[in-house]
Amino acid sequence: MAFLSNPTTVFWLAIVAISVVPTALVFWHKTRKAEMDADLKMRMLEMGMSASDIERVLKAESSDTGTRHV
Repeated sequence: MAFLSNPTTVFWLAIVAISVVPTALVFWHKTRKAEMDADLKMRMLEMGMSASDIERVLKAESSDTGTRHV
């Protein structure tokens, strides 16, 4: 691990980590949210809700939380 004793190498590794980690977390969050939204819609369809009922529920939910479900 001699390369970690070089301050320049440590600096660039930190820059890469600071860039990559948040990007990966944002991607993971968006993917997980899309999975949860799709699961919610499938469960509502399985319960026999119509498309207009689902749209109404999602619109009411988005106005409560300030987010939009797709």
